[in-house]
Amino acid sequence: MAKRYEELEKLASEVLVDLRKFYEDGNKAAGTRARKGLLALKNWAHDVRKEISVMRAESDAKAAGKSASKAKSAPTKKAPPKPKAKK
Repeated sequence: MAKRYEELEKLASEVLVDLRKFYEDGNKAAGTRARKGLLALKNWAHDVRKEISVMRAESDAKAAGKSASKAKSAPTKKAPPKPKAKK
């Protein structure tokens, strides 16, 4: 998680610098860099979303496997035999 957090901080700080230059100073090149940085931030977010989905699915599969193994190992009760009808 620390790695992802550091990536986010770096991307956001780079974009903020260029956004300030563009909006406050009117630097057109900074606007281009800001747009490029925002796209990188969007792609980063998409990758993290996919990573989270995979991790969650793996976690759900492990949990389902544990509960399934418990169900298999638990003894099952059989119904008592039905009495035979007299003829």
